[in-house]
Amino acid sequence: MKKTIFFSMFLSLVLVLGACGDSTGGTGDNALDGEFVTVLTGGSSGVYYPLGGAMAKIYQDMGANANSQSTAASSANITTLNKGDAEIGFSMGDAAADGYEGIDSFEEQGAQENIRSIASLYPNYLQIVATVESGIKTVEDLAGKSVAVGAPASGTEISAKRVLEAYGMSYDDINEDYLSFAEGVEGIKNGTIDAVVISSGLPNAGVMELQTTNDIVVVEIAEDKVLEMQEKYPAFFPAVVAADVYDLDADTPTIGVNNVLLTHKDVSDDVAYALTKGIYENLDTLKDTHNAAKDIDIQNALQNLPAPLHPGAKKYFDEQGITE
Repeated sequence: MKKTIFFSMFLSLVLVLGACGDSTGGTGDNALDGEFVTVLTGGSSGVYYPLGGAMAKIYQDMGANANSQSTAASSANITTLNKGDAEIGFSMGDAAADGYEGIDSFEEQGAQENIRSIASLYPNYLQIVATVESGIKTVEDLAGKSVAVGAPASGTEISAKRVLEAYGMSYDDINEDYLSFAEGVEGIKNGTIDAVVISSGLPNAGVMELQTTNDIVVVEIAEDKVLEMQEKYPAFFPAVVAADVYDLDADTPTIGVNNVLLTHKDVSDDVAYALTKGIYENLDTLKDTHNAAKDIDIQNALQNLPAPLHPGAKKYFDEQGITE
């Protein structure tokens, strides 16, 4: 009898301790235990790629079976998440807004209504890069040139079309090549490409690499043009590539657009909460991974979200006193 009583007391103690060990109520790190988490990134020369790898490691440390996956970036990530084939991914804000509404490059696929926002992160800077030797100094100078505009239907490619449109131009005026950042830079090096359109945080690894062998120029996109575009595409805002980023002669006006993290509606609230918490409680890790992450600020997390905020992410931000 004494053994039975002792065993019952021991079992009760184990259960109590187990409950205490999960004091998060399923909304903390333990929510990721054993969960499969795929982080959708972008091409290897962009910022999404290293940040996504760092995020996957964070989630692994939180107990998830996590991996990062290189993709064609924004549009591919949006459609993949909409189908529920991954848990979290990066996108440019304007592309995500187009996807959620089913406009422009998403007209054929239709509205990607399953995507949900996790947070706004850091700004992307549109960088139209050429060599000084090419003689390209303005958007109009791209006429007749071979231009790497990004992967088909990527956020970069969408922006490239919109910039040309703002200057009264289209693909009819250039020789467009649907190349990734890395492929575009390589094309400039071997003489098959005259300019490359890149939308990324600063500095971009591909541009830094090109700069080691060539004097480069970043083409100006005038502030008045950006403000005109903003009326039609609210995610755009005036930005500047500072001269010291690439050792340029002067600061260069261009387009800024926020990068966002997306998920989908079928990710549980507990998991979305943990994914969000993992980012903001490990910002130092992300900032050590790439300089662009220094601009991630929880105070800006809910700015210009392109799709509804996931309830799990909202719970985390509510706890931090961050509201839309």
